[in-house]
Amino acid sequence: MYLNVLMILPRVAQQNILNCRSISGSRCCYQNLESKYSESQKVKILNVINDDSQTLSRYLLNKFDIAKSRLKKFKQWKTSNGQVKTLSDLPLIEGFTDKTAKKLCDSILNGPTEEVEQISNKIKGQILHPNLKESTIKDCKTVLTVYISVNSVCWTLINKNDYEVVEWQYYGIDYPEGKKIQITDIFDIAWRITQRLPVADIYVMKAEATTLRAAGSDPNNPKVLAVNLQKAQMVSMIVALINARGHRSDDDDGKLKQIVYFLRPTLPYRLHGTLVGNERVSTDQTVEMLLQESSGKSTGNKHVYVPEEGKNMFRTQNELQKDMLGHCLLLSLTFMDLCVYKNKERIAKLIKRTS
Repeated sequence: MYLNVLMILPRVAQQNILNCRSISGSRCCYQNLESKYSESQKVKILNVINDDSQTLSRYLLNKFDIAKSRLKKFKQWKTSNGQVKTLSDLPLIEGFTDKTAKKLCDSILNGPTEEVEQISNKIKGQILHPNLKESTIKDCKTVLTVYISVNSVCWTLINKNDYEVVEWQYYGIDYPEGKKIQITDIFDIAWRITQRLPVADIYVMKAEATTLRAAGSDPNNPKVLAVNLQKAQMVSMIVALINARGHRSDDDDGKLKQIVYFLRPTLPYRLHGTLVGNERVSTDQTVEMLLQESSGKSTGNKHVYVPEEGKNMFRTQNELQKDMLGHCLLLSLTFMDLCVYKNKERIAKLIKRTS
């Protein structure tokens, strides 16, 4: 009976029935996609996906979150069926699911991938872990970079909207004297540090080495291994405390949302020229030049703005403190330029220096 009815239905209706049956529902099973967007958003999405003003080789949709294979099938579907009338049509196209259709719609609302994305893809290897979503960047207002060494912690808080350093601090670590450092002592230090850190939407650290072994001719030096272990423990604790501080108990999936991102450690040195061969040089001269150039806020967030208070703070520190503060600032600026603002000039400069 079902087959007889199906044979007399129009082809598009047949396709709708078959697709809906395959996921145990009817066409209404895709109405969730419709309900996720306002009327104005749906109009914007439909206007973009129905734009036929460009050829397939430069098809408008290839600037959004859609695989080339789906793009080709979408083009074929439109040739046979005409324009997409509702968002519920998208999951009915071969190769699309409710999930992939939503990804496409979200990317249209967030805006097309700029040319800088293609340039940044030329940077070899993964530069950030975990991956930073465009929606996270869009919603972000502040970024806190934390630079941890054995004897100190520095942090730089940046306002994303105007690329301004609103806090830049050095904190020396005081270890218990006259006794062996226990894991509880390290946790106490990590707790005190985390309590001092300002709250931000995104936290950035340099990606640490995955081995405790030392570089050079004596990689198994017991003293160096002990220091590296102590630092690794403290970094892990600080990361855990930051993530726990940013975790909300009302999160739907019950999973811990990562808000700490790890940047490849060599990128700041290469981008800002503080790496000569394989040796790092002091950052104070490079930072001083940046501070002199930071006379005001830039249009389009082309360069950072450091208020006079921050400049004076940096210049009154001793050489070691300046170097640590410099590493922290350069790490922060590298993340902002490459991952947040996607500055084409900075990315091209980095590619040139690493090629």
